[in-house]
Amino acid sequence: MTGMAFQTIDEVLSSNKLIENKRLFVVCNTKAATPSLTSDTFRMDTEYFSDDEFEELVAMFGVLGIPMDFFTYEDDFIKYILNHPNMDWSNVIVYNAAQSGIGAGRKSLVPAFCNLHNIVCTGSNAYVVSLCRHKYHVNRILAQNGIHVPKTWLYSVGWLQNEAPPSGTKIIVKPIYESASIGIDNMSIQVYEPKVDDFVSQRAIKHRQPMIAQEFVEGYEAESPQVCLNNRVYSLGVVGLAIDGEKNLGGKILDYDRIYSDKYEFYDMADEQMLISEMKQCAGDVVSILGMEGLCRVDFRINQNGSFFVTDVSTNPHFVSHSSVSFSINQLGYKPIHIAQAILNAAIIRG
Repeated sequence: MTGMAFQTIDEVLSSNKLIENKRLFVVCNTKAATPSLTSDTFRMDTEYFSDDEFEELVAMFGVLGIPMDFFTYEDDFIKYILNHPNMDWSNVIVYNAAQSGIGAGRKSLVPAFCNLHNIVCTGSNAYVVSLCRHKYHVNRILAQNGIHVPKTWLYSVGWLQNEAPPSGTKIIVKPIYESASIGIDNMSIQVYEPKVDDFVSQRAIKHRQPMIAQEFVEGYEAESPQVCLNNRVYSLGVVGLAIDGEKNLGGKILDYDRIYSDKYEFYDMADEQMLISEMKQCAGDVVSILGMEGLCRVDFRINQNGSFFVTDVSTNPHFVSHSSVSFSINQLGYKPIHIAQAILNAAIIRG
């Protein structure tokens, strides 16, 4: 849109020229203000902002010194736009982190609506956002393009094409549309036998969506935040995740309880430079293959032999203090304001 070209991640993070004379609309769900849905034992608001996280978000964007309006529910934002039909939105940027409801496509509502009304919105377009929330489709697309991913099977009304995991395979069972470990607990890891089908079927009914069974990778876990502007990908590094101080997770996972209560830590993987270099390249390839834009993230499991596998992706990762994005930014010597600048720069350049 602007013709401005960034050559390094430093320029992406540091430039504030593009946001001058802009107005920011923040559309995000908060646990206090957004209607919440509950699926049996799992609350569906794990990704909603807590009061403290929302204050962090406000402070982070507030330092930019541009006017801001906040909407904690998609309906409020949409009604506001529709009730001002003659307004010029050309100077507005919408930061979207809203995903009310349940099931497929719920996070795509705001970017699709913004596209309809020609309003600049952060992150990936509506199609890519929906695509990246379908774990099976992501897995198959990446595998077809030579990315190392765990073997994965889809269960809807029975196994897709009658292909179940081989007996004796250690698997992890996940809902296909969820993130933040919604629907994942200490029962999610199973050793597959035909009798496991009943368990998978009950999970599908419980969460009202298909499930995947993914070959479980014992070992380490890592996340790689990325920023994509105009099809050029800039890496923020690779961050390790630990549980109870242990880097080698073995058979442990970041389940729903650990994610909801922040019972995990990040660590610097600087002593694994060759591995980091390969994972950064892989993460960049994943972003390009899936067409992700703006701030995004690629997740890995690494086995005991040092082989890594892409297990998930995020088109809109959390970037508050307890996140791999924030950890990476700190490691690079930057501050929270630089995350906000990178998010908005990417949206403005795409237009």
